[in-house]
Amino acid sequence: MTDRTSQIVAALTEAFTELMAADPAAFRTKFRTMARDPFAFYRGSACLFYADIGPDGPFAGTDDAWLGVDGAKRIWIQGDLHAENFGTYLDAGGRLVFDVNDFDEAYLGHWTWDVMRFCASLSVLCWQKALPDEVIDDLLAHYLRSYAQWVQHYVDAEDDTEWALTLETGEGAVLDALHRARLSTRVDLLNSATVVDGYRRRFVSRYGDCERCSVAAPR
Repeated sequence: MTDRTSQIVAALTEAFTELMAADPAAFRTKFRTMARDPFAFYRGSACLFYADIGPDGPFAGTDDAWLGVDGAKRIWIQGDLHAENFGTYLDAGGRLVFDVNDFDEAYLGHWTWDVMRFCASLSVLCWQKALPDEVIDDLLAHYLRSYAQWVQHYVDAEDDTEWALTLETGEGAVLDALHRARLSTRVDLLNSATVVDGYRRRFVSRYGDCERCSVAAPR
């Protein structure tokens, strides 16, 4: 194996060994999904990202110039910020919003890690869609400028909850997503994940409707 291949295998093994032993079938599905395309691999390998930028990784220290004093280096971050971890949901006030979701990996880390991981995911996704390099560069520059502007906004704002992407403030594709979410129902969700078989409803694997990979849902 090449050095890079060895690094990848070591990172995945360290992160997933115990979990694979507990549920081998789930991880066979996970790794098949990751093998589908570069973005799917990137999405499922946050552990590799952190192995790369961690103290012993090949990209350790690349963000040092952007960090403050030691006490300010770690804040609450999303932890796995990639281009598909955005969506619609009802916030605590009952508003339908478009925002970052999936905080399973949230923890204390460098603020730069969320930014770096998102930029890398956007680059991979755009490359996979065969967008020209200059278009990808423009998208990344727009994202970074917008990120900096909104960080400054929340520094200056007295109430950092006063603004959100909603049906009133959203535009373009974001507004379309909010409208679609508004029209969706729990019945639609149920029908997308289950099938009625012999007057019983059961879950269906997204990889195919088969007894081996689906279980009976409660009646």
